[in-house]
Amino acid sequence: MSAYPYCFRPLVTASILMLPPPIAQTSLAWALALALLVFSEGVTAQDLSERYNGQEVAPHTVLVKFKPATVDATLQALKQIHDIDEDRGLGGIDARMWHSRSRSAAQLLTQLSVDPTVEYVEPDYIVRAVRVPNDPNFGVLWGLQNTGQVIQGVAGTPGADISAVRAWDISVGSRSKVVAVIDTGIDYTHTDLSANVWSAPTAFSVTIGGVRYNCAASTHGFNAITNTCDPKDDNQHGTHVSGTIGAVGNNSMGVTGVNWVASILGAKFLDSSGFGMTSNAINAIEFTVQAKIALGSGANVRVLSNSWGGGAFSQALLDEINRANGYDMLFVAAAGNNSANNDSTPFYPANYSAPNVISVAATDNTDALASFSDYGLTTVHLGAPGVNVFSTFPNNSYAYDSGTSMATPHVSGGATLTLSVCNVATATLKSVLLSGVDPDPALSGKTVTGGRFDVKKAMTSCQARIMTPIINLLLN
Repeated sequence: MSAYPYCFRPLVTASILMLPPPIAQTSLAWALALALLVFSEGVTAQDLSERYNGQEVAPHTVLVKFKPATVDATLQALKQIHDIDEDRGLGGIDARMWHSRSRSAAQLLTQLSVDPTVEYVEPDYIVRAVRVPNDPNFGVLWGLQNTGQVIQGVAGTPGADISAVRAWDISVGSRSKVVAVIDTGIDYTHTDLSANVWSAPTAFSVTIGGVRYNCAASTHGFNAITNTCDPKDDNQHGTHVSGTIGAVGNNSMGVTGVNWVASILGAKFLDSSGFGMTSNAINAIEFTVQAKIALGSGANVRVLSNSWGGGAFSQALLDEINRANGYDMLFVAAAGNNSANNDSTPFYPANYSAPNVISVAATDNTDALASFSDYGLTTVHLGAPGVNVFSTFPNNSYAYDSGTSMATPHVSGGATLTLSVCNVATATLKSVLLSGVDPDPALSGKTVTGGRFDVKKAMTSCQARIMTPIINLLLN
């Protein structure tokens, strides 16, 4: 069998969470320990916000202006009624910020809006800095931010992107979770990639197929063709994929990836012409497993990006994908470029039914399914930008490319960005990624979710899943 390439912080401070007495000492200790773990993974004050009419608002807080004739005694009585514990003036407009110990923003708004002494009352809306990187070619990265800009002669549809700018208000990435690009390798000397390429923290050894290989400190992955620890790209495909995942962001150079900060491991098994063997693909995946075993947190591989496919069903490859699942690795795969229905004409590895597999179709900058993209109501999970994607090429260059190969790293990069704030197991990660989609009529009936990937939705969904049981534990 052969394989080939198919080609953000809120500006509000969270209120102190009040613990209702009595609470069991043991439960409190466990809840606090869990809360510390979650916040260490990047959960922000945003997660403790309320929602009002679909907008995020500061909890227990309103902005209120009273009619000029309102006397101080009336204000004091209202503060007592509404359990107000913070009252401070705003600007020069005679309005005030009121915070209640016990009443939600919605309750305050409902009750104060009908009080005859109130001129107006409104939520304290949460706003954010808009984190747009200074990389000079960011404007053509429509998959990250689509403003309707013209790409290669085609005007886009505003919003037909993965909502990366909004996601960067939550996080711009982390080096603690490693994403492995199973591909033609990576140009780890590229000036827009090198800082985000994984380097072995120490010398280590792996055993693949019963053979031991020794890798030096500061090496960047594995070449399963030559069986060496040098995954240098001699094609261009893997470098292009890597740039979408994690070209260095905000460095006044070239492009940015879905992650401004990342740790990308190169696992090369495709040759200079872009072709490879299933046996080498298996060994490339096994290297990521072995590196994780040998180095632990020094090679915490959580996501495998697979922009390749071809051939028929392979039990051996499926077994290796399942083995990667056992080591908590998500397997993101290109759906294929045959304009085919994968439900009736399987395309591997995207069609494998392993629990860690996500299959990705390609969309264009108008939110249409790419003309070349495979699809499948039961076998292709979601779509992502994959037409005229601008990214890194070897030798410090950049280029456009198209394919489900280009869609895949938008999702694998989004998975890695989600993990930077939400340390969850692969099953939960897959679930939040698939729930984090924008409905797209072009994908309805063509994919499992009927939507295009939205990393901001995935990240907030993941954080909510973690925070809800912790808050319930604290409050019960």
